[in-house]
Amino acid sequence: MELRKYFEKYNDEETCIEELKNKRLENGLICKKCGHDSHSFRRVDLKFQCKKCKNRISLRSGTVMENSNLPIKYWMICIELMTLSKRKFSILQLQYLLGHKRYEPIWLMVQKIRLVMHERDEKYTLRAYSEFDSEFLREIEKLTFSKKRNKLS
Repeated sequence: MELRKYFEKYNDEETCIEELKNKRLENGLICKKCGHDSHSFRRVDLKFQCKKCKNRISLRSGTVMENSNLPIKYWMICIELMTLSKRKFSILQLQYLLGHKRYEPIWLMVQKIRLVMHERDEKYTLRAYSEFDSEFLREIEKLTFSKKRNKLS
């Protein structure tokens, strides 16, 4: 998704809360107390309430956002930016883009996201290996050098 379209789709905190709520329900939310899978959502305190035992589960619990007071919109923006681009983002740059006053919460958020991304990458390893023919690499090297010489001439 283009960044412009992303900001149009998730333009406020309420929309981000609704999206996270729907994703949690879509992935299947199980009550930790009784194991029931039917919940209602309480907008007052942003918690799911089990329809059987009335146990409450926070919207953020079990996610990378657990124990964070930062807005969910911040998390979604950072996750989108960090997964959209191959290059690294400076935490100071993210802090500026989010308009947040303090550096430390943004630093902690980015570290948590990086840790989750690293854990995900560890699950998917290549089983085979690639082998390059040394002659093929020499030919490529010759072509690049000849192109550089032609540009200089």
